Amino acid sequence: MSVELPSLSSGVGSSSNGPPDGSGSGEQSDPDSRISELSEAIFDEIRSSTWAVSSSRAQTIYRVPKEKLQAADKGSYQPSYISFGPYYQGDAATEEMRHNERGKQFLLHLVVQSLQGPGRPGPSVVEQFMQAIAPMEARARSCYEGDIRMEWDAFCKMLLLDSVQLMKLLELLGRPQAAAAVGVVCPQDCKCVPCNTKAHDQSMTVHDLMMLENQIPFFVVEKVYDLCYAGVANGNGTRRPPIAELAWRTIQRIMEGVLTPTAFAGPPTTCDHLVQLCHVYLKSSCLCLPTSPLAGKYGRFRRATEYYEAGVNFRPWGTDDDPADKRRRPLLDVAFSGGVVRMAPQKVDERTGYLLRNVLAYEQRYLGWAARRDRSYVAAYVVFMSQLMGGPADVALLSRRGVVEHLLGSDGDVCALFQRLTDGLAFDPGSHHYLNPVGMALQAHCRSRLHRWRAWVVRHRFANPWLLAAWVFGALAVLGTIIQTVLAVLSYLKCTK
Repeated sequence: MSVELPSLSSGVGSSSNGPPDGSGSGEQSDPDSRISELSEAIFDEIRSSTWAVSSSRAQTIYRVPKEKLQAADKGSYQPSYISFGPYYQGDAATEEMRHNERGKQFLLHLVVQSLQGPGRPGPSVVEQFMQAIAPMEARARSCYEGDIRMEWDAFCKMLLLDSVQLMKLLELLGRPQAAAAVGVVCPQDCKCVPCNTKAHDQSMTVHDLMMLENQIPFFVVEKVYDLCYAGVANGNGTRRPPIAELAWRTIQRIMEGVLTPTAFAGPPTTCDHLVQLCHVYLKSSCLCLPTSPLAGKYGRFRRATEYYEAGVNFRPWGTDDDPADKRRRPLLDVAFSGGVVRMAPQKVDERTGYLLRNVLAYEQRYLGWAARRDRSYVAAYVVFMSQLMGGPADVALLSRRGVVEHLLGSDGDVCALFQRLTDGLAFDPGSHHYLNPVGMALQAHCRSRLHRWRAWVVRHRFANPWLLAAWVFGALAVLGTIIQTVLAVLSYLKCTK
């Protein structure tokens, strides 16, 4: 039975019996062979396309969307001092980045010198590194978003230099004895980043380390670290910590001055890069609580002053006599019970903005994270704080309660910071996020007329101690008058009898 086939290209006719359109000859063309050839060509094209790689779950290091870059300060997402990965190479690199590239080469030279020995010259050490990195090149390239237009040799060289640089920085920032953690002795005029310990340079280095676009796959760093220190102990004979443990301590050190450290005991089993590790570090212990069956009914969080007018108090964790509250809580832990909202103290300074921005960008871009309760916790917390601190009066109230401590110019700057963090944020307040039970409980409390009336009385009648004393003395006077009247009536009735 003859079946007509639709035209697949300009060279395939509309009928299976006729010659190809435009061929100009009487030769017969087999449509089945043409279909087979076209199918193979399409398959080869889609197989060689980078879309299959860029849309896979292996991708973990993303480009920040242009609209976010335009809406925020340039320093919120882009490094300026030191570069890791392919996004800031060539023309995209700043002058400071190009200067630090020479420092990377010097660091590699020092590492190679420390590994050289009899029968192991310097070129063989470098070759050993490259033999370990080359098989991981395709996997590392797939971690980045988009088509990375770097030649194979340039990409492998970048992985080696950046891994050594990051390894030394983690040794510097992740050990208690930072001065002895570098592991190499540099000349006094060395300008490489681990040796340049000026406060300004370290601040810029920490800033660039936490940029989402400025990351390197951590499995490459782990491989280089293992090659450098396999079976090597510290100078005092103790075990050399794994690179993941150094990275975890680095995150603790970076976050300690800005955000309350979590109660987690150690690093996770897997690490993609430092921003992903920071996201894990911020994980709330409230995620284990059950979700509310009435999710989405509370609408939105109110301002702190509105909650206060409804009789809600704010306290930091650890201010009660309960021993369970004495332990250090993660920053994102928020709970409401007995008319009290308990929160971890939030310290806000110039680093808070870019730390949360890059963690949010990672959380939002990672596949499926914006819709999952156990992974969108940073977005839920930022939305909660932006709505809670709707104005300077709210920040002042939370500051008096010890919940917020900021080093910015004014209370209004704190409000503006958190409100800018929510610009373009993909977050559904009606979802089963971990703060939904808190929102439901706060809404039920605020709707109670008894709570609102009691709060009004306490705030307007008993806020002043002198006014409270007057109320007490007045009540005693009234009570005394009533008792005196009752006694007088009873005495009169007794006399009449």
